[in-house]
Amino acid sequence: MKRVKVGIIGCGAISDVYFWMMGQVYKDILDLCACGDLMLERAQAKAEKNPGVKAMTVKQLLKDPEIEIVVNLTIPRAHAKVAFDALKAGKSVYNEKPLAITRKEGLKMLALAAEKGLRVGGAP
Repeated sequence: MKRVKVGIIGCGAISDVYFWMMGQVYKDILDLCACGDLMLERAQAKAEKNPGVKAMTVKQLLKDPEIEIVVNLTIPRAHAKVAFDALKAGKSVYNEKPLAITRKEGLKMLALAAEKGLRVGGAP
């Protein structure tokens, strides 16, 4: 089975759990290969602690053609924007909760994903 390449956007405290889960529990199906953050130094710090993960700017991560899924761990008010940017870049998205701040944003996100043949998921 081909492992799916994943990038994390948002390298704050909650990301530690995601790095661990993808590196330990889901390592046979997911390949966490990149992380990005508005503060590149935070992404670099996470990449240093996680071999095989490359630190990137958010723009670089979204442009990377190998990344198929973006795990969006940004602050809630940024979830919709980051998710829309990822979907527009041709990537499926998994948002930490909430999916979006408003129902309208969430519905627009789902409509864009359906239009592009992509998936949207969210915690919990």
